[in-house]
Amino acid sequence: MNEFLKKVVTQISEFVRSLSPAKRIGAGITAVLIVFTLFGMFKWASKSSYLPLMTNLSGDDSAQVIRILREKKIPFRVDPTGKNVEIPPEYVYDLRLELATMGLPENSTAGYELFDKQNLGTTSYVQKINRKRALEGELMRTIGAMKGVKRARVHLALPERSAFVEDQKSATASVVLDLEPGVQLNEKNVFGIGTLVAKAVEGMDVSDVSIMDSNGKVISKNSRDPLVTMSANQIDFKLKFEQDQERSIETMLSKIVGEGRVVAKVSAEFDFSSSTETQTILDQDGATPVSVHKDDTSAEGSRPAPVGAPGVASNSPDQPENARPVTRTDTKRSNEVVNYEIPKTLKRTSHPAGGIKKLSVAIVVDGKKVQTKDADGNVLAKTEPWSAEEVKKFETIITSALGLNAKRGDTLEIKNMDFSREDFDAIQKEQEANEKRAYYRNLSIYLVSGLVILLFFLFVVRPFIQWLTENSIETVDQFLPQTIEELERFQKNVNLPGLEESIPMLPEKLDPTKIEGEMIKEKIITIIENNPHKAALILKDWIKGESAKKADGDKNKTA
Repeated sequence: MNEFLKKVVTQISEFVRSLSPAKRIGAGITAVLIVFTLFGMFKWASKSSYLPLMTNLSGDDSAQVIRILREKKIPFRVDPTGKNVEIPPEYVYDLRLELATMGLPENSTAGYELFDKQNLGTTSYVQKINRKRALEGELMRTIGAMKGVKRARVHLALPERSAFVEDQKSATASVVLDLEPGVQLNEKNVFGIGTLVAKAVEGMDVSDVSIMDSNGKVISKNSRDPLVTMSANQIDFKLKFEQDQERSIETMLSKIVGEGRVVAKVSAEFDFSSSTETQTILDQDGATPVSVHKDDTSAEGSRPAPVGAPGVASNSPDQPENARPVTRTDTKRSNEVVNYEIPKTLKRTSHPAGGIKKLSVAIVVDGKKVQTKDADGNVLAKTEPWSAEEVKKFETIITSALGLNAKRGDTLEIKNMDFSREDFDAIQKEQEANEKRAYYRNLSIYLVSGLVILLFFLFVVRPFIQWLTENSIETVDQFLPQTIEELERFQKNVNLPGLEESIPMLPEKLDPTKIEGEMIKEKIITIIENNPHKAALILKDWIKGESAKKADGDKNKTA
């Protein structure tokens, strides 16, 4: 192996010595450029890729993670915001597990682990503060684990306990939510978060929790005033009902007039007052006697009637009986009481809140899309207004679908109007033209770059290599023995390593004429094998030349 390397080094050194000074400088510059190019390629190829270790870190968590990476001497990259950390792929998964065991990336949010280490000199005030911090931290962790919530902040106000019930104040809480991009919490989600916080703190009601988003908008609807709460719920109920009705109208009519060609608006008036009605109905025809009580009384008697002159003498008892008239009285009385049971119906009707008082519906329908052909046979699209019969059919369908009642005061209005549309075709064509221009521009850049590289190799690199090696071939040809005498002399004293096998060994007795002929023959064969086309042309010229000479000789002989 060492001998081979020595031979290679010797051949390279001899090749360099054979070059002129200008060619040596050019070869050196080329070698340096090649080395730097290869070094850059290896450097680029060996450049390691990075994968995200953790994203959306807080400032404290990011500082902790970077400190750990520096201690472990693991290369990392941090984006300008400082929230995203990237490391080489081979460290990602193991390091994530290790950081998870260390409590990252939630190490900045302390929970009940605050009580893991307690000092003997801790005061009751510090204990209360730590309890409040731990409760807030646990709530932040729980809320932050919900889908769509990036992070959360919870602030609790826990009043001191009072010995008097009338002086005791309830606990309150404030929650700030940082939501993921594009996420919007509905009413149920917000109420769920409020319930979670209220149930986690003793003595707290859902109405004591205020929730807002990162933009400062209050999204909770809890209030201690029942009227305010009821009004908010009524408005939400009204809006949801109107939106549902509008959606149903647009969905139904879009199947007929086309998607996006109908707009509906519904205004509803509700009666949110509740009442109870009691009604008693008597059935007189169905009366039934329950009991009968009869009382018959009769009386007979007579008495003298007063007669004579007024005064005491006329009424004195010593008057004769026959002289006085007698008055007779007979009395008969009959009384009957009958008790009847009359059937009656007691009806109680409760009218719940939320009854519809009036519905007002307004619908705008785009024109009918009709295709026609011009004189050249091209298809043209235009819109025509819907006929009165068709609009009447729309009114009948909507009236039946919504249950509109004219006696209740419901109104329905359908108007046929042409919608204004943006010219998206022109915008799309302009966008396609821009994309084509960008495509052709990039294509021209690539073609020009490839052409420049090709021309550089054809007119710079290739001539330089030819210029560098053209004299080397001549030098090698001159270096080889040209005659038999030089071959014999060279064979006696070979001073170029690596050429022993390439130099033919001459026998002791040689025929110089034969040897020289064989060498010429071998050289001619080599030239013909390397350039068969040129050899054919030369033979063709020779044949033509011989034929011309022969023809000229025949002409001379004839003359």
